[in-house]
Amino acid sequence: MGWLVLREAVRAFLDNSSLETAATLAYYGFLALAPLLLLVVYFLGVILSSSETVLENMSDFTEHVFPKFSQDVLTDLLNFAQQGSWGVISVVLLIWSLTPFAGALRSAYLRVFKLERTRHFLIYKLGDLGAVLLLLAIFVMLIAINALHFVSSEALLPSSPGLMAVLKGGTLFLLTFGILTLFEKIFVPVRLPLSDLLLGAFTVAVLLAAIRPLFDLLLRFNPNYGYAFGSLKVIFLLIIWVYYTFAVLLFGAEMMAAAWRRETLVLRRLFAGHGRRQPAAVLLERFARELAPGALLFRQGESGPAMFYVLEGTIELFVGKEKLRAMQPGEHFGEMAMLLEAPRTATAQAGPEGARLAVIERGNFDVILRENPGIVLELLREMADRLKETNLKLNGQAD
Repeated sequence: MGWLVLREAVRAFLDNSSLETAATLAYYGFLALAPLLLLVVYFLGVILSSSETVLENMSDFTEHVFPKFSQDVLTDLLNFAQQGSWGVISVVLLIWSLTPFAGALRSAYLRVFKLERTRHFLIYKLGDLGAVLLLLAIFVMLIAINALHFVSSEALLPSSPGLMAVLKGGTLFLLTFGILTLFEKIFVPVRLPLSDLLLGAFTVAVLLAAIRPLFDLLLRFNPNYGYAFGSLKVIFLLIIWVYYTFAVLLFGAEMMAAAWRRETLVLRRLFAGHGRRQPAAVLLERFARELAPGALLFRQGESGPAMFYVLEGTIELFVGKEKLRAMQPGEHFGEMAMLLEAPRTATAQAGPEGARLAVIERGNFDVILRENPGIVLELLREMADRLKETNLKLNGQAD
């Protein structure tokens, strides 16, 4: 299942043009970076009384998140944040300037999870505003906690620079992992299990930890990278890094989406290509149902909350005492009653050799139909042919 989720995440990442989406998010993110850092510096100044402490911890944070980030920018932001008094309107305008970035990110996650906007524009805008406020609170609190942690750690381990470096690196990784988990919780448009959220956050944290030294290595062996931009080289490198970061973030989102729909990934292969490439038997075990020879599956007139796919053996369908047909391996039945929430139109029982079925519930089938239009077309054709065959048979019996 893990291999299936990983493969689907890679495929969806390419099919959804996630690199192009990452470029769009990098543009919004770069525009939002200055007001975001300014607000973080301002609120940190309220929590931490010392400006040196604020600058030191913001420097540590930006050094970990953004390679080659100019510390002069932080100094200017700190000086600007300390000049005069900030009014409520100034803070509100800065926070509001971050909402386009939150909206672009939310739209990207909707595409990843293949969902459409169904709420009013104002509701989404209020949601973006709430996401911005939560992100600000998370960044400010984590950096403040990080400051207190390292002050106490340096007091306890003053003569162990190696151990201090390991402690610092591990703590920063855990902080990154925690930030990403909360970040995913805010922007993911569906209610995910905690395990899926942790999977996405861990994937992004590991990839960021891996590409950071690779990016530093590139700059070490190619110091003139971005040289054509002159004095704007630092900005160019920052944009490139933000682009890489969002590409990794979107891949983590694809991992979460694939894990979230892992059951439909298994069942989808039953319908793709008329079941010629069935999933591994171990993946189908959770959906499988065995029937002894002649065993009854359901009666005509009963409710139909699920449909069935024949994996082995045969299923015979009867209307009254008349046998309509025998469903062979690779064929499915029961979808009409399930989709229409109507009673079963026939009785189903196992053939002489018994049967092994895959039970497909309504929720999984809805996801398969919504995300695979090609399968929908094939199902409609098959249902039309089956209805035509049944009508001809019944009309022949009536004559």
